[in-house]
Amino acid sequence: MLSRPVRRFVIQTGRPFDQFRKQWERAVPAWSWGTAVAEAKGGGGWPALENLSNRSAGDGLVNISTFDPGPVMRLAGHELRAVTYLADNLVIEEGLYKHDPAIIEYLPVRLTISEQPDGDSTLTFDKPCDLFGGYAIADLVEHGTQVEEAIATVLRKVNLPVPPELTKP
Repeated sequence: MLSRPVRRFVIQTGRPFDQFRKQWERAVPAWSWGTAVAEAKGGGGWPALENLSNRSAGDGLVNISTFDPGPVMRLAGHELRAVTYLADNLVIEEGLYKHDPAIIEYLPVRLTISEQPDGDSTLTFDKPCDLFGGYAIADLVEHGTQVEEAIATVLRKVNLPVPPELTKP
């Protein structure tokens, strides 16, 4: 067993939930695994997937999956909303996967937008390199900075501050 600290970022967006969610979803477009599989099966192989990823995510991220528990939680009387996204960049993920395929425990990255009682919303996520540090493989942490740079790129796109811990020294 390997224990390590994990830093969590909670960033105030200064925007209502619906407004920030729309901005986030424009900056982190939906990704279709079906499209990715079709590209690969179409004979293009990995280069076709790299091309698709670069067109979709660029140096940022794409949304692999969305989990919105709101409709069910409202049945229990909870009015504040939250939505979790699994965001990824396939090209960056491949660079980590080759070192240890178990890294998919932390990829795609999980980010949550939540509504606060004051009407503001927050964006919450764990620092990827802290998570990757649990593998005790130096290349994972070093390569993992690309994931953090992709998150920083998206934060800039949605006009949020980039925590200094996400940028290379």
